[in-house]
Amino acid sequence: MRIIEAKVQTGIRLNPELYNRLKIRAKKENKSFNRFVEGILESAAGLDYPKLEPSVTISEETLALGETLPHYTPDEIAADERLAYLLSK
Repeated sequence: MRIIEAKVQTGIRLNPELYNRLKIRAKKENKSFNRFVEGILESAAGLDYPKLEPSVTISEETLALGETLPHYTPDEIAADERLAYLLSK
């Protein structure tokens, strides 16, 4: 089963020459322009933590750590993908 992530639509202005080079590279890699550029940006931005796949099993000890974090507000928990995931188990 494939999980569909919500996307944010944005508009950026690019130099026409750069845009054309990106389109050519995307086509060579058999990707959509959006998918190609998103991959470049993802690589450049990196992640501060590994992305958890839904199938990852988390130990009870790790899940219990969530109970020790009463200083986080619901908004802070919702804003942190890792913490929200752990506390949702």
